[in-house]
Amino acid sequence: MELSEKNRDAIAQLAKSSDAQKLMELLQRQGGQVKQAAQAAAAGDPAQLMTMMDQLMHSKEGAELVNRIDSQAKKAGLK
Repeated sequence: MELSEKNRDAIAQLAKSSDAQKLMELLQRQGGQVKQAAQAAAAGDPAQLMTMMDQLMHSKEGAELVNRIDSQAKKAGLK
């Protein structure tokens, strides 16, 4: 699936958002090796990333951040 230029720009904007930055900080505070988990998921092994996201979604702060980012993605036309 090829991303359009508009979608790439929207994804870049989301990645730079304060909510995305807070999400990364929260994942790292939880002891997660975010980069390694993302690389493993990209290589076909999503287990570590799924575990991190599950833990994140069970925290109030994490769930709120994910919901806000999801709303931003919808507004940007990514969903």
